[in-house]
Amino acid sequence: MNLLSTLIFALIPIFVTIGLGYLAARRGIFNGQDSKRFVKLVLTFMLPLHVFGGLWGTSRRILIENVPLMGWLMLSMTVCYLVMILVYRFGFKNSRQLATLRAMSIANPSVPFIGSAVLPLLFSTSNSAITIGICSLTVNIIMLPIAFDSLSSDRSAVKRLADTFKKPLVIAAILGFLLTLGGFKMPTQLTSTFDLLGKGAGGVAIFAAGIVLGTRQLSFDKTILTTVMMKNIVFPLVVLLIMMAAGVSHDLIRLVVIALAIPTATMPSTLAIQFNVNEKELASTQFWSTACSLITLSAFVLALA
Repeated sequence: MNLLSTLIFALIPIFVTIGLGYLAARRGIFNGQDSKRFVKLVLTFMLPLHVFGGLWGTSRRILIENVPLMGWLMLSMTVCYLVMILVYRFGFKNSRQLATLRAMSIANPSVPFIGSAVLPLLFSTSNSAITIGICSLTVNIIMLPIAFDSLSSDRSAVKRLADTFKKPLVIAAILGFLLTLGGFKMPTQLTSTFDLLGKGAGGVAIFAAGIVLGTRQLSFDKTILTTVMMKNIVFPLVVLLIMMAAGVSHDLIRLVVIALAIPTATMPSTLAIQFNVNEKELASTQFWSTACSLITLSAFVLALA
């Protein structure tokens, strides 16, 4: 019962925020254009500050001491992302943009948001912090550059690549990572500077997704069901089986698999809103993945206890 109540209280803020966005759209307070403005605020200012502060504030020593954890998380998320892009792009003939966002919905767990509430209750503070940091690093250093490149309308590969590395979010992630690798510690006095706007990034992005659902209606179809099943069950289960076959320690398996079983993050729906790519589907996928995680995430936690 303690686990169930923990998950419920971790997920309540998401449902409340989506509900407020939905209600605001239905009452005409905000519309689809407003959701795009909110997302622009998140991607241009709020999230870059949050990512930069989070990566710079991560100790290089902690990264070095947790190389196996870093390897399994980064490899699992990256391989899943690339494989699913190929599956959607060439197997299901999706556009480059849609294939990328659907793949990200599967490979990108909401570890910084939901994980920050769940993981500390199951693992030590240090293990939880490094897991959150590694997942954020993977998304911002590896996934986002690929996503921005795919979402760019420019046909020139060189131009797309150049534009990708001009994005504030990519610049912030790379700069924060380089400072950490260089051993430059962030002064504790600067923490509040990056937290002021940064901590609100997830809430504003979720609110924008609620607006999208309010203007286009929540949907559920075979495609959304498949994505949610892949994210919540298949992806972490495959990683679990591979790690068991590789003879990895139970403690490491438990930490990695539970992190990957966390529902999908806000980033796919946020990018979908900004670039006008199946916003209704991606926002609905985020909602249903979060709702189903009450059962699926609980099952993984109990199975690995």
